[in-house]
Amino acid sequence: MGIIHSLSADLINQIAAGEVIESTHSILKELIENSIDAAATKIEIATDSAGFGRILVSDNGHGIQKEDLPLAIKRYATSKIQDFHDLEHLFTFGFRGEALASIASVSRMVLESGTSGNRTAYRVTVEEGKVVEEIEIPFFEGTKIEIKDLFYNTPVRRKFLKTETGEEKKNRARVQTMAVSEPNIGFRYLQNGKEVLSVVPEDGFERVLSVYGENLRNHLLPIHSSRNGMTLRGWISHPDFYKSSRTGQFFFVNNRSVELKFSAQILKRCYGELLPSGAFPYAYLFFDLPREFVDVNVHPQKKEVRFLSEETITGILFQGITEVLRTSTPVEFLEMRRRLSMPIPYGREGETSGMGNRYGGPGFGFGQGSQLGNRQTDGESLIGPSSIEGREGYSLEGVGAGANLHLLGENLTKHNLFVPKKHYGVLFETFILAEAEDGLYIIDQHTAHERIRYEEVLRDLKSKAYKSQSLLTPIRLELTREEAEEMLEERHRFLALGIGLEPFSGGTVLIREVPSYIDPGKETETILDLWERFKQKDPEERELYDEMAKCVACRSAIKKGDQVSDPIIGELLQRLSYCENPSLCPHGRPTLIKLTRKDLETMFHRI
Repeated sequence: MGIIHSLSADLINQIAAGEVIESTHSILKELIENSIDAAATKIEIATDSAGFGRILVSDNGHGIQKEDLPLAIKRYATSKIQDFHDLEHLFTFGFRGEALASIASVSRMVLESGTSGNRTAYRVTVEEGKVVEEIEIPFFEGTKIEIKDLFYNTPVRRKFLKTETGEEKKNRARVQTMAVSEPNIGFRYLQNGKEVLSVVPEDGFERVLSVYGENLRNHLLPIHSSRNGMTLRGWISHPDFYKSSRTGQFFFVNNRSVELKFSAQILKRCYGELLPSGAFPYAYLFFDLPREFVDVNVHPQKKEVRFLSEETITGILFQGITEVLRTSTPVEFLEMRRRLSMPIPYGREGETSGMGNRYGGPGFGFGQGSQLGNRQTDGESLIGPSSIEGREGYSLEGVGAGANLHLLGENLTKHNLFVPKKHYGVLFETFILAEAEDGLYIIDQHTAHERIRYEEVLRDLKSKAYKSQSLLTPIRLELTREEAEEMLEERHRFLALGIGLEPFSGGTVLIREVPSYIDPGKETETILDLWERFKQKDPEERELYDEMAKCVACRSAIKKGDQVSDPIIGELLQRLSYCENPSLCPHGRPTLIKLTRKDLETMFHRI
């Protein structure tokens, strides 16, 4: 007797459910896409116990006819395609006819729907994929689908899913992404009876802000690029506004949220050194492409798509991003950095409170007690291009290391690792050429300053030497409601760093208190960056200080392209020579490279 046999319809449906239904968030995706395909202008979602207890999705779309309701939960029954040719010209999100059948096979489902021109609506009750009841109900136009007891008949599936808290976060993220993709539709989402999202129809930019927070408003750059009937539109963040992960990057193809790994790589490549190491820009990018150019039938959950020509898509993306960054960066970003190169002293004890006095204004933390302060008093310009052409070298003899040198340690001594004598300016707006007793050094001005700031801030934190200042006018962080709640749950960690947070209303969090080691104007970005790091891991106190020092150092350090004067370069090199580890930045990148006299003589065959 043979051992191969056909599977039952019930078992086939449950296997299919494993392919289509990853978890509750994938069910939400399928049901919301059905509502969008039904031309709904308002979609309401509710979940209890992360969706395992109950999922309800209702819309005001065109509804399902009475005779079609039983067919709607059968596999491969659909109104969206009729033949193979239709697969190449899809205008709907759904098309396979798998989703409702798969969901119904692992849950208890109630499906209600009404269509215009009828006096009543209809309800079907489904258990284990079979219709057990069909009745008339009072009329409404649209569709409601209620799912209860998910995976009640496949408990093994439930056991391998995340906790309810983890699934609720995924559910919120899914609904948020779909709300961004369809700004012309109003969305309302309740979790365990609590409203976590409510948006009305609006334009695309306002929808991004409604979903992900007002903090983005002044930091997003519009992007638009077209080629051969294909369009890229959306927004990317200014180079000085970024996250420490890719969680702020979203890509849509014909309004369908998809994973495009090459897009993230191209984003990073386009920004290049405008972003520090480990930084990722925000991106909300929409590709509008001819239907025949995209194959969406390559993944069970339609997470990925295939293009007729991926090179064309990457070309449009690269063109759009580089054009925006080229026009916006030199005027706004680099000019801002240039102005910040002005050496402004830190606040001293006994000064009155207030943002200006507390910080001494924006700057990189070069001290008032150094030659830099004297030169400014003499009226000599501190900002100007440094060049190595025709130079004898700028001697560091007598150049101090600034009034903030005490932040690097108590018993400071120069390390034999790096003892500079003079410098010869900056090469390629990035690399300082310096001479020491043991050879020639090439120093990256950004990573070197980052190492200095890191050690200063880290020592400040460990010794509790910083002062926190209460702000007369608090800084508002505009987040989503759930983000605000999550951030306030970490209030004790922020407080340990001298940052005082306070709830306000909705998704607004107030920054009431900030420490002296955060540069003015950088409070919002630094705190959001730190929060992202909190979410990725749960650091102990020592690691907490380390993460904070890295955040501050990265955002306050001199950048590539900043025009820095000879005295500032001299002070930077002196301070670097006092660092415990002058050779590496906090992220492990080199700060300097040494060529000894012997190296040079060997290269020129003198020995």
